[in-house]
Amino acid sequence: MTKINDLFNYEFLSGILVSKDDNKIAYKKTQANLKDNKYDTDLYIYQKNLGKSYRITDKKTASLYTFDGESNLIYKYDSDDSFDYFYKNNGHGLGDLAFKLDKDIKSIKYLKGDIYLISASLKKTEEEKKNEKENEAYEEVTTLPFWLNGAGFLKEETIYYYLYDLKADKLTEILKSDKDNEVHGLDINETLDKIAYVKGHSDSNGVMEFLESIILKDIKTGEEKVLLEKAYSIYTLNFIEDRIIFVGTDMKKGGINEDAFIYQVDFDGNVKMVNDSDFDKSFGNSIGTDARAEGNRTFQVHDKRLYFLVTEFEESKLYSINLKGDLRLEISGCVEDFFVTDADIYYLEMGRDHLSELKNKSQDKSLIANKIGNVLPIEEFNFHSNGDDLRGYVLLPKDFDPDKKYPTILSVHGGPKTELSDIFHHEHQMLASDGYIIIYTNPHGSSGRGVKYSDIRGSYGEIDFDDLMNFVDEAIKKYPQIDADKMGVYGGSYGGFMTNWTIGHTDRFKAAVSQRSISNWTSFYGVSDIGYYFATDQTAADPWESLDKMWDQSPIKYANKAKTPTLFIHADCDYRCPLEQGIQMYNKLKLNGVDTRMVIFHGENHELSRSGKPKARIKRLTEIKNWFDKYLKNENKEA
Repeated sequence: MTKINDLFNYEFLSGILVSKDDNKIAYKKTQANLKDNKYDTDLYIYQKNLGKSYRITDKKTASLYTFDGESNLIYKYDSDDSFDYFYKNNGHGLGDLAFKLDKDIKSIKYLKGDIYLISASLKKTEEEKKNEKENEAYEEVTTLPFWLNGAGFLKEETIYYYLYDLKADKLTEILKSDKDNEVHGLDINETLDKIAYVKGHSDSNGVMEFLESIILKDIKTGEEKVLLEKAYSIYTLNFIEDRIIFVGTDMKKGGINEDAFIYQVDFDGNVKMVNDSDFDKSFGNSIGTDARAEGNRTFQVHDKRLYFLVTEFEESKLYSINLKGDLRLEISGCVEDFFVTDADIYYLEMGRDHLSELKNKSQDKSLIANKIGNVLPIEEFNFHSNGDDLRGYVLLPKDFDPDKKYPTILSVHGGPKTELSDIFHHEHQMLASDGYIIIYTNPHGSSGRGVKYSDIRGSYGEIDFDDLMNFVDEAIKKYPQIDADKMGVYGGSYGGFMTNWTIGHTDRFKAAVSQRSISNWTSFYGVSDIGYYFATDQTAADPWESLDKMWDQSPIKYANKAKTPTLFIHADCDYRCPLEQGIQMYNKLKLNGVDTRMVIFHGENHELSRSGKPKARIKRLTEIKNWFDKYLKNENKEA
C-alpha cells in the first residue's frame, strides 16, 4: 500500500524529444533526494533499436537539450561565471564538448544545417554582482505585478534571441526582449528569414495588460510589421506554410479563465478562425496530481498540422488540426507530453496504476513502463447537479470491507479551472491506504466541459458549493460504507477557498485542512501576484464600486459561524495565495474557541504540495494525516 515516504521511490519522466532518425528519444528523469532535500534530474536516451534506456548526464541538474541534424543530442552540461558549456552525445557516456557560449542560455532549439535558435541573457559582471549584494536589503517596486509565485520579486531582465552558427561559432542577434519590447513567445520560419513573435504590453504606469500583439519581423532587413495589435491573449504561435497559426482568446465570453480558440493570420494581418464555432476545449493538461515533475509540451507543429493537448471531461487528449479546419483526435487518456515525427507520435501517459510512461501511438504499448504496485481501486459514478451531468470518484480504502463503516474525506481541487480524474494521486492513495474513503468530483468552475461550465464569475461559493454537497449526498447514498458522522474536507488554493467556505456554511464535516487558501477577496486583491486582476474578474466586483459583492463571496465573512476543527497549511513565499489569507481564518477560528492549528513552511511557495522540497512535502502529508486521524479516528499523534 502507499506510504508517505513512497514519494522518494517514484521516477518522474518529462520533456521528451525525438531524434531525426526516429531512433533516439531523450527525456528527463527526476527523483526526490531526501538526504540533500532536493530533486535530482538526469538526461536519458531510450534507443529504439536496442529497446532500452541509458543515462547520459552525471550532475543531476539536467536542463536544456536538443537533437542536431545527425541525431546527436546537444545538451547543457555545465555553467560558470564565464561560459555555458554544451556537450554532444552520439551514444553512451557524457559525450564531448560541442561548444561554449559566454551567455546565460535560457533555451536552445536545433533548426537546420549548423544553425540553432538560442535565447540568453548576458553573464553578470563582477560589478553587477557586487551591486546586487549591496542592495539586497531592499526592493524597489514600480510595476504590476511586482512579484510572481515561485520567482519572487520581478527584476528587469533583457533576453536576447540569436541564431547560432555552430560551424562558424557565431551568434547573430535577431530579437531582443526588454521592458520596451516584451517577447512572450516566437517562431521562426523554415527559410530562417522571418520571425513571428508575441508582444506583451504594459500601460504607461507599468501595469501589465492582457491582450497581446503578433509581430512579423524580417530577419535580413530588421523590418517589423504589426499583424494583430492587442487583440488576443495568446498561448502559442507557429508558422504553417505562408500563414501563422495561433491559439488565443479575447476573454470577452468567459473572462480570464476563458477557453481559447485556434486562428490563422496571413502576412497582411487578415484573421480567420480555424476551428468550428462550437469548438470549446480547455488547452493543456489541467488534470491535478502530486506525482509529476514539471510541465510538458502542449503544442507542436509538424507536417502542416498543429498538434495540441486539451483537457476534455476527465481526460487529457491529443488533437491535431490543419489550416482547413480538419480536426483529428490522435490519442485519448491522460497524455502528459508528446512529440510528433514523420514515423510516429511518442508520448508520456499517466494512469491509475502508473506514473508517466513512454509510449508510441503506432504500437500503443509502453516503451518505458513506470508501474506503481498495490494501487487501491477507484470507482466512479455519474450524478446530476445544477443542470449538468457530473462524474464522482470514490477511492476505496485498504482491505475494504463492504460491511464496515469508514471515515471519509472530501478532496477539493485547486483552480477552480482544473480538475481531478482517476490518474494516480500519491496523497489520495496514501490516505486510502491508511483506512479512509476518499471522494472527489469536478464542480462547476472546473475545466474540461467548456466555457459555460467553467464560468462561475460572481458566484463563487454558490453553484460550486451546491455541486459538492450534492455529490457528498449522492456518495453517501451509493456507498453506505461512508461514515457520515466521521467526514473531513480538505483542499488547496481554490480547494482551500472552498474548505474555508465549507466550514462557514455547514457543520457536517468533523475536521478540515485548508491549504494555500483564499479567505478574503478584498485583501487578496491587493497582495496576490494575480490578485489585482483575478479577484475582480472572478468575483465580478471590486473593493471600491462593489465591496459588498466581493465581501459576500469571501469565506472570512462567514468564519464567525465556523465550528469545525481546522488545520491551516501555508507557505511564507506563497505569492499566489499569500500567507495573510490563511492567517485571517486561523485568527477567527481561534477567537471562536475552535481547535485549530497552523503550520507555516519557510521558503516554500504555492507549489508546496507538488514540487516543494522533499522534507517539506513529507511534513505536510504527516500533518494532514495526523489531523484527520485525530478527529476522524480519535487518534492523537504528534506530527
